[in-house]
Amino acid sequence: MHGPSSASREASLRNIVLDYLVHHGYSSTARAFSQSSAMPPPVDSDGDQVMGSVVSSPTDESLHHVDLRQRVRSHILSGQVNDAIELLEQHFPTVLSVDSSSSKPTKSVTGTDFVASSTVNPEHLNLNLRILAFTEAFRAAYLDRGEASLDNEDDRHITDLLSKLTKLHVLVNMLPNPERAIYADELNNVSGLLAFPDVRSSSVARYLSQERRDAVANQINTAILYRMGHPAISHLELSTRYTSTLVSFLNDLQILAPGQKEGKAGELVGFDIRQVILPTA
Repeated sequence: MHGPSSASREASLRNIVLDYLVHHGYSSTARAFSQSSAMPPPVDSDGDQVMGSVVSSPTDESLHHVDLRQRVRSHILSGQVNDAIELLEQHFPTVLSVDSSSSKPTKSVTGTDFVASSTVNPEHLNLNLRILAFTEAFRAAYLDRGEASLDNEDDRHITDLLSKLTKLHVLVNMLPNPERAIYADELNNVSGLLAFPDVRSSSVARYLSQERRDAVANQINTAILYRMGHPAISHLELSTRYTSTLVSFLNDLQILAPGQKEGKAGELVGFDIRQVILPTA
């Protein structure tokens, strides 16, 4: 039995790279790479197309959705949360719609797909976005304009922030337990932004970090992919996780993985991951 041809390996590698670019929102790079690396389906020595080897290319529609996902992500990362919510409601309404909390994604999910490690519940996502919007409103009112404390309170800003907190508490009280208790504790922490004279050195400063924006942006991106029926992670990351787990299991059994060598005292040393995740002859 003959192994995959060189053309088949190239097609597999091309598909992995394209999937990674599309998954992470690099639409322009995906377009350029798809065009520059276009190739016919690989064939065997008899001229027949190799089974299971499909040379895929993203469609204009899929790339348009990639652009929209990237715009949503960019808005969140820059603190423009309301703009992100508007885009979601217009182009990906099921992400924040409570009616979709029990609905299935637009495409079926197979047993080999990686299940999202973060929530895709619209109620959770809606609250996470609006809590982030509250912290961004606080940032704009007191930090971005050069005030590092609340010593000189602005009544209008305080009134607006307290109004936002009240609305958040209403949403939290609509949740069932244990989510209600979790989010009530979260709101209690976020409210601390209004209590500390020097917020930047307080215990709640983490709510104003870029990492906080990143975390929410990643949650929303995962939820969009889920609602569209796409895997929560790229094929490259899935293959890497699978391979790492498999090699760890083999190491526990003292079995050499492909490309791995035995070191001193029977110790198993490094292997070439490309030999595992890509088809080899």
